Amino acid sequence: MTVRSHKGRALEVSIAALLWPPAMAALAGFHVLRAEEAMTARTLALMVIYGLGGLTGALLAWPLALWIADRRKAATARFAALFLLLGLGTAGATAFCYFLQFRLYYAAFHQTPLSRDWILETLMTGANAGYLFAIDGTRILLPAGLPLLVCAALIFVRQRSREDSRAD
Repeated sequence: MTVRSHKGRALEVSIAALLWPPAMAALAGFHVLRAEEAMTARTLALMVIYGLGGLTGALLAWPLALWIADRRKAATARFAALFLLLGLGTAGATAFCYFLQFRLYYAAFHQTPLSRDWILETLMTGANAGYLFAIDGTRILLPAGLPLLVCAALIFVRQRSREDSRAD
């Protein structure tokens, strides 16, 4: 791999990190509009949570998918790599943002940090946040997010095939 291709890949990851988060935030905004709710500070906070989840997911998934794509030349493997990594990375990072939001809110009611009760309360807060994300949060990402995920994976495969044809 040449220096030029490393710069191209860094640019590709940067573009993904610039485009994916607003798309995820837009999904959250679209969900709120579809529910006919008003745009409030809570709505904007939800959009920020999904944007941060999208940013973290893109920054983790895209380079890892590039690493896998270097080892698997089949287009289907490359598609699956980005589809799964970006989907699970975005959902996981967004769920973690949910947890952080819950943790910040409930911190005032928790025991002294690092005590046995505090650890238990933090674990239960995490379980509650995970449950609520599974129930409410995935409704925002799915079904509308699937076409975006497919498009991202197709673009990824197309870029890899262009790289392969230039290398030959």
